[in-house]
Amino acid sequence: MIIKRLLQLSRLYRDQQQRHRSRRDLRDLDDHLLADIGLDRDTVEREVSKPFWR
Repeated sequence: MIIKRLLQLSRLYRDQQQRHRSRRDLRDLDDHLLADIGLDRDTVEREVSKPFWR
């Protein structure tokens, strides 16, 4: 049971770190690249301002 809980916490931490990296990378894209993937700067700003757990 303890091992199962530790694995869950490990997955949760990994997922939060991945979200953080993805949002940071998205924030660093220029407007031309954002347009290529169908996003605008306002959408990106809303996404990167979310708390890490969301």
